[in-house]
Amino acid sequence: MYATEKYVRIEIKEVHASMRELANDLGGDLRFLSQEIHDLSERMQLLETQIEELREEWNQKNGA
Repeated sequence: MYATEKYVRIEIKEVHASMRELANDLGGDLRFLSQEIHDLSERMQLLETQIEELREEWNQKNGA
């Protein structure tokens, strides 16, 4: 059995549509992960600041 030109065109359109949908899904996933990384980075910076403040308080109380 040979594939007709019409059949091949339909298959190409379906594959193209599937690829476009997959690309959109992956784009959404990447945006979500990027936001999560950003949020975690902000939390880490806040924790680092708090640790440094605690370290300074500790050093002041203990005369270091």
